[in-house]
Amino acid sequence: MTETPEQSVKPPAPALLKASLNKGYRDQHVNTLKRRDRPTAKPSRRLTEWHRMDSGERAANWTALLAWVTWLHDRYELGVEERLPRCWAQHPGLIEELWALKAWREEIYDAKQPSGQAARYWHAELRQTMHAAIIFYAAGCRAGHRGADGLAAEDTRLQQHWATADPAAGIPTALLKADEPSRGRTDSYLFLTAATMSARREQRVAVPLGKTLTDCLRYDGSWWMAGEGGWLRIIDPKLDHHLNNRFAALALADRSVDRHRARKAAGGNA
Repeated sequence: MTETPEQSVKPPAPALLKASLNKGYRDQHVNTLKRRDRPTAKPSRRLTEWHRMDSGERAANWTALLAWVTWLHDRYELGVEERLPRCWAQHPGLIEELWALKAWREEIYDAKQPSGQAARYWHAELRQTMHAAIIFYAAGCRAGHRGADGLAAEDTRLQQHWATADPAAGIPTALLKADEPSRGRTDSYLFLTAATMSARREQRVAVPLGKTLTDCLRYDGSWWMAGEGGWLRIIDPKLDHHLNNRFAALALADRSVDRHRARKAAGGNA
């Protein structure tokens, strides 16, 4: 039996289709965002506060967010009736909402075992965010209902308009992280030098996990592990919870030992 042209065209294998979609997700619109002042820092692969980034990190993450929002805008038809206000980049709150949505989606889709349920939750939250964008953040920014004027990726003026916005708008200057020197590692949110942690221990604001477990310290609301050249903040919630339980158990055991020694010493003196 002779195949028709329609029958001879086979759909792509699921693995190839998934790889193609993933590649399109990551690479789409990159060429439209090339600029002479391309930041040298790499965008974060985790959710980071804008005021905890130095200027290079902010520039890299802002470029990455612009590319992702452009993809989101076109993929989800957010230009229809301006579901995503064109002035989103001038609303600090929307910057934070979209930044969190980006990080959450990457956690879901880049997981070793992506969850369909988690993806559905993400899409529900996307709709809530777009509703908030219109009703809460940009309630006075719309001039009436209309369809999308075109793809954001092909709108040079809109891209320039977005790119000139400041992702750190609304953050006090005093909170912005200063640029780190190019040589040597200095204190940051995730790292403390050995000298700094030693000083914190002398001030008794850094507490060891146990009397004999001094390579793990509790300081500034987090656990820190001794590493090469300093101390690293533990940001894994499960490990943090485990260490909290371990700390409580060791403290209870230490108090029991202290009471036993005190009774023994009192009996010997008698």
